[in-house]
Amino acid sequence: MNETALALIELGAVLFTLGMLGRVAARFGMSPIPLYLLGGLAFGQGGLVELGAANEFGHIAGEIGVVLLLLLLGLEYTAAELVTGLRRSWAAGLVDLVANATPGAVVALLLGWGITGAITLAGVTYISSSGIVAKVLNDLGRLGNRETPVILSILVFEDLAMAMYLPILTAILAGTSLLSGLTVLGLALATVTVVLVVALRYGRYVSAIVDSADREVFLLKLLGAALLVAGLASTLNVSAAVGAFLLGIAISGSTAREATKLLEPIRDLFAAIFFRGLRVQHRSAGHSAGARLGDPPRGRHRAHQARHRLVGGESAGYPPDGPGAGGRGTGRAR
Repeated sequence: MNETALALIELGAVLFTLGMLGRVAARFGMSPIPLYLLGGLAFGQGGLVELGAANEFGHIAGEIGVVLLLLLLGLEYTAAELVTGLRRSWAAGLVDLVANATPGAVVALLLGWGITGAITLAGVTYISSSGIVAKVLNDLGRLGNRETPVILSILVFEDLAMAMYLPILTAILAGTSLLSGLTVLGLALATVTVVLVVALRYGRYVSAIVDSADREVFLLKLLGAALLVAGLASTLNVSAAVGAFLLGIAISGSTAREATKLLEPIRDLFAAIFFRGLRVQHRSAGHSAGARLGDPPRGRHRAHQARHRLVGGESAGYPPDGPGAGGRGTGRAR
């Protein structure tokens, strides 16, 4: 059997299985995410069915799923609502930081992983999964609830905190100079500032650029803009998902409403693939992590791997497999 035919069969089997699991979840009035995650146990490395040809597509599709989840979440709110929410909820964001990062740091110190391990595990236990939160809010019909803006504000606060945290962690793991770490941190902060300014002050121009009366052209420009912003944000050490979320915030009015109608079916398809892939990606990361957190740094390559896994874990929401894991599973962002 040729590779193309095998990839189509594997992908078809995965999508059909996810569709059946979604139907079961709907019958019980629950979010399909838990069943998607369980379904992931059946496919891929260590599962009942090994996937080969469809793996690469599944990884990229999962990344697109996270971007679309956060893009559509951003489309539900305006820039003014975001700013107001952050001003009102900054104290809650600090409580969230202390309450969730502290246990990870304490456990790492008790296990003897040292300061580097404590800093890493604190980030693991602190960050939430933007993809899962966005999906659950939508599935349970809670986007219009009074508490949802506060939840989203804390979610954005976490992503902005990670924009500062990841460059620092990368510098520590790579053993680079303080100046180098501060340079990367400054670049990340500048990127976040630029994206926020564009979203808050020039959102109407963003809407005008992506808008089109032709649905095909509108879809291509909208999806292209989302992937561009997410990719550039990730390249500059900022969460790809927070870039997509802020793009959604920047798009407003009738453009946002039409974008939501157009993207919802595509989001659901790619999001299902993303949740199916979390278990596989986490397992792969666990097998490939080769050094203890407390060991001396061995160069930029290890730092890049650890950072990539932690960014992915931001979506996956999983802890490391143990002392030998350098971070979370490979995969997102918020």
